[in-house]
Amino acid sequence: MGSDNVEHETGERGPGPDVSFGPLKRALREHRYPVTAAELIEQYGAAELETPTATERFGGLLEDCEETQFRDPSDVRGAVLDALGYADASPERPSDDWTSLPR
Repeated sequence: MGSDNVEHETGERGPGPDVSFGPLKRALREHRYPVTAAELIEQYGAAELETPTATERFGGLLEDCEETQFRDPSDVRGAVLDALGYADASPERPSDDWTSLPR
C-alpha cells in the first residue's frame, strides 16, 4: 500500500512528482465534492505533505486559491502540484487515479 501515499508514476511515461500525501490522499478521495479550497483548508489545512526537499502544509499550498471550487480529488491534486511548482503537462489521468478508492 506504500504506492497509495507517494505520487510518482510507475508506467511508461517516466517519473512524476515525488510527493507523499500520506493519509490525506484517502481523506481527499472520500470527501464530498464539489468543495472549495477554503473548506478543504478548514478541514485538512494542518495536514503535511512530504516532498524530496521539504515538508509542506496542505493549507499553505491552497491558500492562494481559497475561492476555487474543486469537482473531484484529481483537481485538488493538480492544485497542490501546481503550488509545489510541478507542471502537470499530461492530459491523461495519472496511473494512480485519484478519483476512486482502491478495491
